[in-house]
Amino acid sequence: MKMGGIGLGGILVIAGLLVWFLADKMVLGIVIALIGLIAFGGFAKGKWY
Repeated sequence: MKMGGIGLGGILVIAGLLVWFLADKMVLGIVIALIGLIAFGGFAKGKWY
């Protein structure tokens, strides 16, 4: 799945950051962001951020 150059991993990383800052759930936000980075390769396929 790819939307505007951002894949599913990027969406999960952004969602994790939003959960962390907006819902004040640091651990849950970090877990979601790590899943996005590890499982789906981050923002751009082949590039790690």
